[in-house]
Amino acid sequence: IAYNAHDIDDGVRSGLLTLAQLQDVPLFARYRAQAQAEHPALAQAPRRLLYEAIRRMLSDQVYDVIAATRAALAAARPADVDAVRAAPALVQFSPEMRTQSLALKRFLFQNLYRHPQVMATTACAQQVVRDLFAAYQSDPAQMKPAYAARAQASTSARAHARVVADFIAGMTDRYAVREHARLTGQALDWGGSAG
Repeated sequence: IAYNAHDIDDGVRSGLLTLAQLQDVPLFARYRAQAQAEHPALAQAPRRLLYEAIRRMLSDQVYDVIAATRAALAAARPADVDAVRAAPALVQFSPEMRTQSLALKRFLFQNLYRHPQVMATTACAQQVVRDLFAAYQSDPAQMKPAYAARAQASTSARAHARVVADFIAGMTDRYAVREHARLTGQALDWGGSAG
């Protein structure tokens, strides 16, 4: 629920999604229409309209999960934790909300997660990780001293690779980009090409 709401917000704020596109998503469109009907001035404040529609959508989805879960618990009447484990999923959306939530997920997948700009950024990030891995594999001394010592003390190629992977996994995005530039001399264009 939260991821979808944040992704809508991020998508619109970044310009990758538009409010017009979201009109094709029944779950979002309903709350946007409600917000606009109750507060007509929001039509002139798209950012505020977006916030209000997302707030309503989040709230309704949470209350839907609570109600559907209560109903599932009442129907299953589990006597103990083992009965809960043996029961079908108890925490759930109502069938209508599940359908609408899946439609929202499909929309986000097609229009945001697979947006050409997102795909280009993802490809660039993957290249950074590949390049860092290769650089640290071939020269562990380039890592922070504790990791370099662990890599040099490793007794197998697999253990050595695990240390390198752990070092990279602990990096922030900014640190990874700085390290990439330091090790490769490349300044990256996050629009999809290396410089």
